[in-house]
Amino acid sequence: MVRSFLVALGLFFIQPAFLAGLGIAIWSSQRRVRYERQFMRTAIYRDSVELMRYLLWGIPIGIGLSLVSVLVGMPVTLDWIVLYQLITLLSFGMGLRFIHPMFTFSLTSLLLLGASLVLPEGAVPFLPENWHSPLTSGAGTALAMSQSVLMLGVLLIISSIIQLPKNEKNRYSPRFMVSKRGKVVARFRMTPFWVAPLLLVVPGKSFGALFDWWPVFSIGNQTFSFFLLPVLMGLRYTVQAQLPSEATKKLVQEFMWVAIGGILAFAASIWFVHAAWIGLLLLMVGGFTVLYRHRLRERKWTFQFGPAERGVRVIAVRPGTPAEKMELSIGDTILTCNNKEIDDSDDFYQALTENRVYCHLRIKRPDGEIRLAETAIYDDSPHDLGIVILSDVSYA
Repeated sequence: MVRSFLVALGLFFIQPAFLAGLGIAIWSSQRRVRYERQFMRTAIYRDSVELMRYLLWGIPIGIGLSLVSVLVGMPVTLDWIVLYQLITLLSFGMGLRFIHPMFTFSLTSLLLLGASLVLPEGAVPFLPENWHSPLTSGAGTALAMSQSVLMLGVLLIISSIIQLPKNEKNRYSPRFMVSKRGKVVARFRMTPFWVAPLLLVVPGKSFGALFDWWPVFSIGNQTFSFFLLPVLMGLRYTVQAQLPSEATKKLVQEFMWVAIGGILAFAASIWFVHAAWIGLLLLMVGGFTVLYRHRLRERKWTFQFGPAERGVRVIAVRPGTPAEKMELSIGDTILTCNNKEIDDSDDFYQALTENRVYCHLRIKRPDGEIRLAETAIYDDSPHDLGIVILSDVSYA
């Protein structure tokens, strides 16, 4: 029995969704580092940031939701699991824009519900005898499962709402483009992406019909198995007209309304079971609407991260550097350095050499607030405060 459990646990790491997500995380990290070195001559963050986020962010979420799934009893069928992974893999064709359960979970359940309504009984004769599926049991099974998936989807949206603001406001990698006025401007493509290990209850003997070693449990006349599913959670949105922290805050607020709508639909499904699929449709449409509203806000073309009229614009801050200790943020404008007025990067670096052990800055925040900051700097590298300024970018 112990060996069977270990094998079942090991299957988590070879499932298509997990492997595809792992590959995307590694590829994203390498692509970011190449881009940063090409245009900024240095990588802002270490190579493994995306990989560590992919592997670690979802662990507490997965543990908590797994306990809820098992204790409350939120069953899904084996064909739902297979279809979910297929839809997730196909969704990668649109980048990381829609790799989130509000889309993938909902679409999987709605497709299975539609198939159970359209296909006549016995239309799938090749399924094993003990296979518990909406395709053999009818729409009633699909509707009951939709309730479970709806609640899991809502909980995963709430977990994303908690997780998204955890990105420190400086920990964004800039991308560059040329504005209509021919000026190089920075924008930030936000791609939060992680995997949550979710333990699911699978009713019937579906796994036993395929693998005789798979643990099957019985309570009274009911049999069930457990399955650890890699739930990929990702979004993609670009920020150029707002500060990243402000854009994320607005998205979080709007996603909360989507979650509230899902909760109300789940509550209604207790008395009217068809409200479950309406709720799943609401999650999908709500998610699309939130991302579209964000896109409209960003279409204003009022670039937050273009050249400054006075001083030099900060577009990135490396972790663990003097700049981070001074609480410099992307979008800040450095007006003076060591009491010298700054007009361009040459002025800035020349002013830094005025004092090789200490730095005093006068900074203008994006909201117009003026503040002072000072810190010790590295004697052997007086230019390396740990910031990237827009005028340093070699973009052609």
